[in-house]
Amino acid sequence: MAAPQLRLEDAENPKCDVMIDADAQTAVVPGPRPGTATVISPDGRRVQVIGDHQDIHARVQAAAARAHESGESPQKNAGVS
Repeated sequence: MAAPQLRLEDAENPKCDVMIDADAQTAVVPGPRPGTATVISPDGRRVQVIGDHQDIHARVQAAAARAHESGESPQKNAGVS
């Protein structure tokens, strides 16, 4: 089962969208230019997108949490011993 994805606007080609996985391990940091953010996936893929890095981070985490709670996420809930 694939992780849910978010559609964001590509910073290098503003008329195109990029899809990123909504994974709780995805990092979002400020981009090289004002108004951009760098999204770093758990596998190391880096994508420059348009938007505030804090807003994008919140969107990624919220989507990852929804997927986890609904069971759509590839990481299943596990018992703690």
